[in-house]
Amino acid sequence: MDDKGISLLETVAIRNVGKLNYKAVQELKSTGTLDSSCHISLGYLKSVLKNCSLSDRTSVGVRECINNTYKINHAIEKYIGIIEKEKLWIIPSYDKDYPYEWKNLTGMPEIVFAKGNKNILSDITSSGAVSIVGSRKPGRYAEYATEEFSKNISLEGIAIVSGLALGIDASAHKACLKAEGKTVAIIPCGADGVYPYQNIDLYREISAKGVIISELPPGEPVIKQYFPARNRLISALSDSCLIMEAGMYSGTLHTASFAAAQGKDVFVLPNSIYSENSIGGLELLRDGAEVLIDSDTVIERVRGEVEKRRMLMGSSFPEKNKSGERTIEVLRTLAKKNKDLLSEKEWKRVVLDEISAKPINIDDLSSVLAIPISFLASLVSELETTNQIENRQGKYVLTIPRR
Repeated sequence: MDDKGISLLETVAIRNVGKLNYKAVQELKSTGTLDSSCHISLGYLKSVLKNCSLSDRTSVGVRECINNTYKINHAIEKYIGIIEKEKLWIIPSYDKDYPYEWKNLTGMPEIVFAKGNKNILSDITSSGAVSIVGSRKPGRYAEYATEEFSKNISLEGIAIVSGLALGIDASAHKACLKAEGKTVAIIPCGADGVYPYQNIDLYREISAKGVIISELPPGEPVIKQYFPARNRLISALSDSCLIMEAGMYSGTLHTASFAAAQGKDVFVLPNSIYSENSIGGLELLRDGAEVLIDSDTVIERVRGEVEKRRMLMGSSFPEKNKSGERTIEVLRTLAKKNKDLLSEKEWKRVVLDEISAKPINIDDLSSVLAIPISFLASLVSELETTNQIENRQGKYVLTIPRR
């Protein structure tokens, strides 16, 4: 691990092991002695204690950190071991991989830990994200709706964010992965941990294909008091928040509350007034949340937020990663719903994929792809013009490159 990484871990250990609280850190920042990266080292604490006038409470906190030098260094060594073993990465708030959506909100973590596909976080900036949360023991109606909304939204290239919990969270993640979409799980323990353990297989799949994020240090166990704080990150990372089912005292309501305070659209799936698991969601509707009826409305809102970011960020707006390109399987699924969901370039990929399987004439190609010949003819013509396909005895085949 390089010096920058170790410096970040020293800051984490001082905050976590040394118990240097938020107010003390803010006071240290106000002295003007911290650099732009806000790294807090033991050497810095010794210097600031000697040269700056601090409040009694902050001075006590700083001295306690210095007195716990051994524990802090031991924690750093532990973090490094876990990070290298689990292949975690560290994201400080000034890093390019730090979510853009978090940079514009107060109360977001200065350092987070992650595991998985880095590209997904920058893809969220350019493609958008939706959080889907709800009960841990949902009814079949809410579960089915979760699967459908997660799948449909994922097929549009929009990321699905949730908390890896049982019930709605797990259903949202699974449906997204099945659609080969992008999913992010924000968990209430270190990024190397699994909670609940029943979702270990899902954790592993998200680690391989999506992203696991935590603001807690590596090796940190589950802290139940932390759940509401974790929920603020789920809502903050998304452009819209979908509440699929929530009881009167459900933790899901924390996510909805954070989302509303952060200026996010909150949608609630309407459910039975006789179900205790639905009362919290119905109360949200009475308080002004929007009724969740169709995916298209959510997708349109997310695209609107993405366009706002594009305007605000200008030339720094990230282009979509190649990894964000929709797969043939996704394109075929979308094509069955509505041919207008695919761009011309994507339709050419579908046509080429079909022709690669076997020689086929235009009538059969039109029938297999369920698109009009008039629309197909222009695609085939352009593919012929660019020497990607050729017509042999009335059937199209891929062009064999001539050497």
